[in-house]
Amino acid sequence: MLERSDILKLAKLSRLDVSEADMESVSIHLSQMLSHMEALRELDLSDVEPMTGVENETTPLREDEPISSFTLDQVFKNAPKVEDDHFVIPKVIGG
Repeated sequence: MLERSDILKLAKLSRLDVSEADMESVSIHLSQMLSHMEALRELDLSDVEPMTGVENETTPLREDEPISSFTLDQVFKNAPKVEDDHFVIPKVIGG
C-alpha cells in the first residue's frame, strides 16, 4: 500500500483534495492500479510490432462545407469575463 505522504504528493500534483476519510480508499485504489501496471510491465512484447494507430483502414474524409455556428452572445454567455470579444483569463505565465 502507498504511504500517506505519497498520496498527498499525488493529490497536490493532481490538484485534488483528498480528505482523511478517503485516504485509505484512495490508497487501496492507487495500489491496485500500480499492481496492474506491474503486471503489464511483465508481459513479453518483443514479438509485437510497434504501431502508430489502432486502425489499418484509411479514414473517410468529408467535404469541407461551411455550417452555421454559435453567435458571439452564445459563446460568451457563461464566460466570467469578456473584453473586446475575447475571453479574459488570469495571467498564469511570467510575473
